[in-house]
Parts: sequence; C-alpha cells; structure tokens
Amino acid sequence: MKVNLTAEERQALRQLQQQRRDDDGYVKVTAILMLDAGRSLATVAQDLGLDETTVYRYGRAFTDLGLEKYLAHERPGYWGLLTSAQLAHLCREVNTTLYTDVRALLAWLVQTYQVYYSVSGLTDLLHRLGFTYKLTTPVPCQADAAAQADFLDELAVLEAEVEAGGAVLYYADAAHPTHNTRCTRAWSAVGQQRPLRTVSGRERVNLNAALNAYQPTQVLFDETACVNAQSTRRLYEQLLVAHPDTPTIYVICDNARYYRNKDLTQWLADKRIVQVFLPPYSPNLNLIERLWKYLRQKIINSTFYRTKGQFRTAVLGFFDRLPEFGQDLASLLTRNFHILDAQPTS
Repeated sequence: MKVNLTAEERQALRQLQQQRRDDDGYVKVTAILMLDAGRSLATVAQDLGLDETTVYRYGRAFTDLGLEKYLAHERPGYWGLLTSAQLAHLCREVNTTLYTDVRALLAWLVQTYQVYYSVSGLTDLLHRLGFTYKLTTPVPCQADAAAQADFLDELAVLEAEVEAGGAVLYYADAAHPTHNTRCTRAWSAVGQQRPLRTVSGRERVNLNAALNAYQPTQVLFDETACVNAQSTRRLYEQLLVAHPDTPTIYVICDNARYYRNKDLTQWLADKRIVQVFLPPYSPNLNLIERLWKYLRQKIINSTFYRTKGQFRTAVLGFFDRLPEFGQDLASLLTRNFHILDAQPTS
C-alpha cells in the first residue's frame, strides 16, 4: 500500500512525530511516514509491532480522511463524542449486556447514537469509565441471596463463640485435582504463541480436607480412592485429635451426600463435632474453595508433570509448604464473603 504525502503534510507529521513520541499517536503518525517512504505493509507492521490489518487501516483512513480528520479519527476515545447522558447510557449497556468483543459495542454506539469510535479509542474510553476486560464470574443459577444472608448471621454467632475460646471453626470440602496441565494467562511476546506441554491423563488425586478458619495454614486432609462418608469420618477423627480439649468443633460444609450420611450422623451424635450446612448453591461461602483455587494456581496451572506420581507428589507437597505461603493465605482466606444472587436485577 502506498501513501503519498505532500511536503506540507510530511513536515507536519514529522513535527507531530516528535511531539507524540511518548503517546499512542506516535505509532499512527510514524506508520503514515513509513508508508510514504515506500515501506511495505509487512515491514511497517513488523517494525512497529502491529498487525498488517491495523497498518492498512491507518493508511486507508489517512487516504480517505486527510491529515486533520485522520488524526482526529485515530485519536484515542475522549469524552467529547458523547454527552454525559450518553456516557451514562453506555455504562448501563455494558453493565447489563454481556459484550465479549468491543466491536459489538461499537456497532451499538453507531446504531444508538450514530457515534463512531476506533477500536482502540473505545477501548481507552471503557478503561477511563472504570471497565476492564476480564473473565466472567460463574454464578449458580439457583443461588439464593436471602438464604446466604441468613447463613452469614448464623456464622457471626459461631465466630463469636470461637473468639471467646469455646470452639474452633473449620471449613470442609473435597477436591479432585486432575493430572493434566491447565493453560492460564502468562506474559508473552506479542504475536508469538507460548507453548505448554500437556498430558492426556485423566487420573485424579482425591482429597477430603478441612481448613481452620482462624489459622489458614492449618489444613487437615485425607487422601482417598473415593471421597465418601468413611473418608469424612477419618478426616473428622483427625480434627478430634488436633483439638483434644476444645468443647466444640464446628465444621461448615456443603450438602454433599457423604456429609449427611446416616452412619456418619450417628457416629457424630456423641462427638464434639457439629456440622453446619451451607445454603444450597453457595460455594462462595465456603472458605476452603479459595484454598483449592490457590492450589491450582501454585501447583497445577501451567506446570507440567510427566507422570501421575510426580503430579501426586506436587499436590501433597503443597500442604507441607503451607507455612511458606502463609502471607498469601492470610490475605486470601479472610472471613469476608460476597453474597451471590441468581435473580435478575431488572
């Protein structure tokens, strides 16, 4: 693609190039100067770290619009294109409609207000409005905010008893780490892939565990072939040994069948362990869920283990390393909970 500048345009762009060396406009100006010098799309894209489509768009926009309109058109998004009311409407639209591609939002702006932004311009505007591009948060479709609020009221009573020295509080849950590499985000060179070796195994390490709510590095667990009532009883026996003089051991757990097993319930009848059941569909209220996420981040995600034995050793070794992670866990495992509500907001 060839761009032909007049002497005046070339001089103006050279001046702008000096003025905008430290902002986004530098690249857009430099791309036009390089095309004017006879450089190919491919070499301009390579030298500026862009893709060829972007360079072509710059060249076409300059040819169609001219210098002044090109610079205005390519400038990152600014408040002046939309009124305050329109900005508020844009915020409502982003908050209520799921946009996975900024181009769809560009189309909405054109259809609604006949306002045109470049992709980079609208992206910059969204950032200034307080939005960011990140993973969505899964919410169980039957989450009940009222039931979760009631549970937190009950939890406050239990915590007061713990803080008075009359009880300890644990959060229990099972986890089944799978022997396979999980890809995640990582810093990589633009335009280059970051290969990560994987295995095709589906073997798992089955863990039944309990986390001390007030000492996040104290985690008791039972590795088992199958998480069931028998595994849960073995875990509870560890709790009794760990707290021989504590009058009550509260265990907050979900509604899995093995926690409500008849034989386990009978065994607990004369023990110091009291199970406290979470509202249905409330993993957000189970503190140990955050520990499992941290385990995946530290041990599983983006780490390659050739054999299941190596994988198992790494997973079990995580619990030996809990003191090493103490600062992270103290920050992560705070007893602050966010209530989820699956009911529509409108």
